[in-house]
Amino acid sequence: MRTEIINSYMLWVNEHESEPKSVFKFCQNNSFSEAEFYDEFSDLQSVKEEILSDLWKQSINSLSAQEFYHEANSNEKLLSVMYGFFENLKTHRSYLVQAYKGWSNPTEPIHSLTSWRKEFIAYVEGIDLSGMKIGVEMIDKNTQKLNSNVLFANAMFVFHFWLNDKSKGFEKTDACIEKLFVLSFDLMQNDTLKKAIDLGKFLFQSK
Repeated sequence: MRTEIINSYMLWVNEHESEPKSVFKFCQNNSFSEAEFYDEFSDLQSVKEEILSDLWKQSINSLSAQEFYHEANSNEKLLSVMYGFFENLKTHRSYLVQAYKGWSNPTEPIHSLTSWRKEFIAYVEGIDLSGMKIGVEMIDKNTQKLNSNVLFANAMFVFHFWLNDKSKGFEKTDACIEKLFVLSFDLMQNDTLKKAIDLGKFLFQSK
């Protein structure tokens, strides 16, 4: 039922070019009751929140079944999941472009990214990224939290970039992922200047 509700929500947004106004109207237009809806979600906003979160978890699960993923280091794992995630997003691009059409500033926090943020940070903190630890527990804990949030800000920026990317096969998004995340990994390891310059050039030229 959960999957049916999410798919029906995305279909509604695509067909009406707007989000449903009420749970009653949404359920009335579909084959499930309000009671069935509330067994899975608290409101319509919570449905929207779970879509990116589910796609993120699907991407992790798909890669986790591959042998190469288990042999990769932590940085490579995160990059692989990021690329897989954006491949996954293509399947639902029409919905996502419509759902986030009012999001003009990639640094602006929006409520519908909350669930994805929680899953992203839990994943990053679980793979022990290179360069996060220096051996002092209190510093390592605070540094990990900071780095996890910075990496999610990167992911949020790339998502916004992808929503507006008109390049063939979204090749500019692929380049953005590589430059932004590799730069972040280098910042964690203090190897920064050249890639910071390259990133600045790339973002300026892509406007």
